[in-house]
Amino acid sequence: MSSRVDSIATPLVRGVLGALSSLGIALAVAVVPALAAQVAGTASSATALDAILISLSVLVLGHGGGVIVSTGVIEGPVTVTPFGLLLLLLMLSALAMRRVGRALRPVRDDGVLRTGALRDVGSSLGMYALVYAVGLAVLAGIGRSAESTPVVTSAVVSGLLVAVTGGLIGLLWSLRREPTETVPGVRVLELLPAPYGDVARAVLLALSGLLGAGMAVVVVLLLASVPAQAALFDSLAPGIVGGIVLTLLQLALLPLVAIWALTVVLGGTVGVGTSTGISLGGAETGVLPALPMLGALPAPGDFPAAAWTLLLVPVVPVALGAVRLVRDVEALPLRDRITAWAAYPLAVIVACLLLAGLSTGGIGDGRLVHLGPQMSTLALPLIGLVAVTTALVLGVLATPLIPWTRGAVASLRERVEAAERSERGETQRGTRGETGHGEHGQSTGNAHDTDAESDVPDAGTRAPGSAGTASSAGSAGSAGSADDTER
Repeated sequence: MSSRVDSIATPLVRGVLGALSSLGIALAVAVVPALAAQVAGTASSATALDAILISLSVLVLGHGGGVIVSTGVIEGPVTVTPFGLLLLLLMLSALAMRRVGRALRPVRDDGVLRTGALRDVGSSLGMYALVYAVGLAVLAGIGRSAESTPVVTSAVVSGLLVAVTGGLIGLLWSLRREPTETVPGVRVLELLPAPYGDVARAVLLALSGLLGAGMAVVVVLLLASVPAQAALFDSLAPGIVGGIVLTLLQLALLPLVAIWALTVVLGGTVGVGTSTGISLGGAETGVLPALPMLGALPAPGDFPAAAWTLLLVPVVPVALGAVRLVRDVEALPLRDRITAWAAYPLAVIVACLLLAGLSTGGIGDGRLVHLGPQMSTLALPLIGLVAVTTALVLGVLATPLIPWTRGAVASLRERVEAAERSERGETQRGTRGETGHGEHGQSTGNAHDTDAESDVPDAGTRAPGSAGTASSAGSAGSAGSADDTER
């Protein structure tokens, strides 16, 4: 029985089953909210079939495809991709191919790829992408209606991109394995040759920080404009179920708006229609769709000069990624280090430009035909910011600047301390000299005073001495007179 199961569960079949399961879940994600909104919308004349057809068009948009709309209000192609739905679809593909990868067991217990592993993995991924793209094209063809028509070719291309990208992520994810006492661990980035694994890790860190910075800016704007959003929400009067669907729609668009905010803080300009633009210098907006979250957009006018300090926000994640890269490759040969230092800023710039390009689109042929980042305004400041930040980090950490600075500071400190010690020594010697000279003079003076006191007796001693001296003189005078008489 097990042999029959193994013969049926080939890599090709596993890829087909994985694609069908991913498409089924994606279809449910798009259809269920649409049907809920149709049932709750008492004032709407749309039927359940209309809701399903609209959900199929939204599913194509979520993959990055296009839809031709003709509603009287909007005429023309709609190419705005709800990035939240796109991320969900990528996650579904990754989870499906992760299960396939684990079932195929491409890595042996010793951590080495088994024989034929690449062939099995490649065939399963190819079949998964093919079935997924064909299935999405079929759904796009079914989703045609009088008001919206999904573009089948864009559905095929976008379906292939989502399936291949998500499938690769899932297969790489399946290779990851925690180490045990008997089985070595497997890390995905460690499978890449040096130094590209370190570069990929640093780039992922920088991109995560940049996207987080853009999302933080959006959250701050949303919190600051709660009254305006509440007024727009009340004007729509969607009801409970309709409000939930509207909230889900805004959540699907939130990552897209975060990339727009990131474009602005990087120094670029985001257009919200023809002849409009939002940048760090100011905002010029026009009539926008009645979507509550758009109430967070700044009012038209010039911004204060302090707004340009927001350029420091993306500097932090880029610098953190560069610091991580320098520390990870410090033990590699010089050639590999130079390769990593050059590849990191290039990869960050390309990834940011790719995200900005994917976030552009349009709604109809009217004034909303151009939405999203204006690439010509983003390229130069992005290149300058990433290149300068990386160069500064490399100049500080990857060159002898810090050791030289530390040595210079230590040498200066040593000279200062030596000068202070010399000054203290001279001061102490001068103090000892003055003290010794004063003591010598004082002792000499005391000796003279003692001699003077011994030569000059006091009054009580001088009287007897004086009398004795006079008597001796008188005796001497008498003797002298006697001698003179005898002669």
